[in-house]
Amino acid sequence: MSDELVEQLRDDINTLMDNLIDPSQFEVSRVRSVATAICRRWLIDNGLTDLARTLGVVPTLPVIDVRDHVKIVDKWDAISFYTAGGVSLNGWPINSIYKLRGGFPGRPEFPIPPYKTLHPGKFLRRRCTYGLNTWFTVEDVMRHMANKAGGVHFDTKRGKVVDQKIDDVRARFLIGSELKKPEQCDAQYIGIKGTFEEKFDLCYLEMMSIAQSLCNVRFDDQPVVHKIRIGSDHAGFGEDVLLGHTHHRRVKL
Repeated sequence: MSDELVEQLRDDINTLMDNLIDPSQFEVSRVRSVATAICRRWLIDNGLTDLARTLGVVPTLPVIDVRDHVKIVDKWDAISFYTAGGVSLNGWPINSIYKLRGGFPGRPEFPIPPYKTLHPGKFLRRRCTYGLNTWFTVEDVMRHMANKAGGVHFDTKRGKVVDQKIDDVRARFLIGSELKKPEQCDAQYIGIKGTFEEKFDLCYLEMMSIAQSLCNVRFDDQPVVHKIRIGSDHAGFGEDVLLGHTHHRRVKL
């Protein structure tokens, strides 16, 4: 069973890389249709934890460390929106995006966030977005995408309070290139550096971040990408766990 799961993880990482990390033509819809389904399976449905337990390894996911940013947002009443991001798009890093309430003097000092690794459970509980005086976790965003936008799973027992708040924040703020601001925009437009055409709400940006973290998953603190090996002899286990030649490129955060 572990061999099958390893092969599936390899295929899913390849799919994410082809569609989201370095696509020939990026399409926001792929975040909804591809990333949501794959990330939900491995993170919310515990596929990654189950595979790691079978292999006898410890899984961790790299993310930007926003703990200092959370403290700043909680301290400053002036911040109306914040999202962690932590992705690369066309060579531009997109992270630590925030918007001040209109007319507030001064601005907070956000330090450049370092990277850290988290076990899947802590990864899901990590705060990533703030809006309408509410913090949302990685799991909040993923479940919202799965239940509301992704269509990959519908949980009739799921509470609607968080989903409604996320919808309200999505409708209020839109993120895109500062050079590509639309002439008409119902949402508050947050322009960031870069020349890309895409426009994002918080869910699409954070789902890209989640997907890129999964692509950079580590087993026993070693990157898995280009170290998963599946062959006719199922080599690559034991002391040489997951070392092989299947992947020859590594996704850089």
